[in-house]
Amino acid sequence: MKKSALVLMVLFGVLFTMVLSCASTGGGGKSSAASLGIGYAVVGCWGTYDDHEEPNNGSSKAYLVEAEESIDGVTFTTYTITGNLTTQFVYGFAGWYVDPDTETFDRFKKATGFSFKVLGDGKRYSIKYKTTDCQIDYCYYQYDFDTVPGQAVTIEVPMKYFLQPSWGIWKKLNQDNVIGVEFQTHEKWRTSATTNPFEVKMWDFKVYN
Repeated sequence: MKKSALVLMVLFGVLFTMVLSCASTGGGGKSSAASLGIGYAVVGCWGTYDDHEEPNNGSSKAYLVEAEESIDGVTFTTYTITGNLTTQFVYGFAGWYVDPDTETFDRFKKATGFSFKVLGDGKRYSIKYKTTDCQIDYCYYQYDFDTVPGQAVTIEVPMKYFLQPSWGIWKKLNQDNVIGVEFQTHEKWRTSATTNPFEVKMWDFKVYN
């Protein structure tokens, strides 16, 4: 879950709004990326979160739809996330997450990196690697990625690419402390109190060891 209020609050105090899917991202077993090692399909329960619950009482919303789709001749479980990002809550946020099964969670702890495919709307998003020691001082680790309107792209994220935000208290990444991985709309396009619609489709999410 998101963090409680801090002096430098940016995305905090949120309750997960729904869990919609418990599955892998599909497309088979092991794979490899030259710089990452052996990749394993992420298996777990997927859901969304946003700022509309207390204590934030914002109006941002996120929704997730799961589907089985054939992409380039391979069947994948896809996750289409839509919603609207507003600044009714000044640090408005919305996103989606995976709650991994035991095997995937263990792989998160020794990950060399992650990869996934995404069909987006041209906006920027973030993948966040969450750890227990960063729940209080908000020193999470994240990697920002751009999407291309109407074009599927593959994102590969070695662990060294995960950086802490400038307002965080710097800590060396200890992967034994991981509690999960989530994705979020990016604050740089959080501009309106009423409408910042978004839509992104994601599939083939892998963790590498």
